[in-house]
Amino acid sequence: MNSLHFIWMYLWIVPHVLVALAAWVMFRTQRYRDFPVFFGYLLFEVFQFCVLFAMIRLTSVSASTYQQADMLGRAGSIAFRFGIIQEILEAPVIQSPSLLRTTGWMLKGAAACLALLAVLFIGSIYSWDVRGMIFPAYAVKHTLNIVQCGLIVLVFFWHRFLRLKMEHFVLGIALGMGLVAGLEPLLDALKDFRTFSPQVVDLLQMGAYHVATLIWLAFASVPERYTSSPSVPASVASVQDARRWATEMGRLIWP
Repeated sequence: MNSLHFIWMYLWIVPHVLVALAAWVMFRTQRYRDFPVFFGYLLFEVFQFCVLFAMIRLTSVSASTYQQADMLGRAGSIAFRFGIIQEILEAPVIQSPSLLRTTGWMLKGAAACLALLAVLFIGSIYSWDVRGMIFPAYAVKHTLNIVQCGLIVLVFFWHRFLRLKMEHFVLGIALGMGLVAGLEPLLDALKDFRTFSPQVVDLLQMGAYHVATLIWLAFASVPERYTSSPSVPASVASVQDARRWATEMGRLIWP
C-alpha cells in the first residue's frame, strides 16, 4: 500500500468514524431530540459510507453502479443540509408560531435570491459552456452549495438580529457545514478546469470534511453553558431562555 492510497483510505474511513462518534454523543446527551435532522444526517452519512465501502470491496459491483450510488448519496446529503439549516435557523423561535412563519418565508426568499445569484455567477465562470464541465450535473451541485453557504451566513445574522447568544452546538454545526459547502464548489471548479490533479482535489475535499467532523464531535462533546450578557436581557441571554421568550413574542402579530 503506497502513501497516497493510505492517506486516501484514512480520509475516507476516519471522518465517518468521527461522525458515528458524534451521533453517539448526541444520543447519549439527548441532543438528538433538539436537533433530529442533524442527527439523521449523521446516521445517513454513516449508512452511506457503509454501503459505498461494501460496494468498493465487492468485485461484482461495476464502476457505473458505484458512481450512481455515490451520486444519490451526495444528493441525499445536500437535501439533509437544507433541512439542517432550517432546523438551526428555527431553533431560537421554535416555540413561537408567528416567528416560525416569518423564518420560513425568510428562508424561502433568501434561498431563491441566492440561487439566482449563484446561477448567474456559475454561468459567467463557465460562460454557459456546459460541455466544459466534467459532469453537467455539477452546475446544479455548485448552485446548491453556494445557496447553502449563503443560508448559513443568514443563520448568524438571524441570531444577531434577535440579539440571542448562539448555542455552542449550533455554532459547531454551522461552522462544519460552512466548511464543507463553502469549499466544495471551489474545489470542484478546480477539478473542472483541471487546475490541479483530480486526486489532489479529492484529497482536499476529504480533508475539509475531516475537519468538519472534528468540529462536530468537539462541539457535541462540550457541555452547553448558559451565561447572561449585560447588553442582553436576562430572559433572552441564551437560546434556552429565548424559547420561553419566543412564546411570549408569539402573541404579537408580525406583518
